[in-house]
Amino acid sequence: MCAALTRDSRVPESQTAPVVRHMDWRRDAEAVTGFQVEIYERNFPGFRVTPFFLHAYRRDMKRALRSPDEALYVVEDEGQAAGFLWIAVIATMVDARVGYVKNLYVAPHLRGQGWAQRLLAVADQWFRGQGVARAELDASVCNPRAVATYEEWGYQATRLRMSKDL
Repeated sequence: MCAALTRDSRVPESQTAPVVRHMDWRRDAEAVTGFQVEIYERNFPGFRVTPFFLHAYRRDMKRALRSPDEALYVVEDEGQAAGFLWIAVIATMVDARVGYVKNLYVAPHLRGQGWAQRLLAVADQWFRGQGVARAELDASVCNPRAVATYEEWGYQATRLRMSKDL
């Protein structure tokens, strides 16, 4: 007879708990680039990640790492990037300076454990440090779990983007 399986929430001694840290290009670029397939193909139905897209994304990340108006963080788990946050201070049509969450990702094995909220807390702290009073992000209706997380964190829908096929 099989023993009942239980989920032990303690971290085994041989493992370390995940941590949030600044992204390091050499250590993290490959993993973070790999996250984009799930992010974009899940949230933009019909979109297919191409080598050109990934090349451009890597170029933009590398540029962002040198920009004082952008910050990139990873969730590190067992020595590997398992989550990602890209934030920036941007200008919009109505705001001279607003904090913007460009990208947030948590690997499937860490979902439901509060890592998205930890990354959002990092974003809030960074935005405040940059002197901005409001944060914005875009969320896909294809990802209701992310929308719920953002709403729980205090984000509200302020605009509605609509589209149609031609």
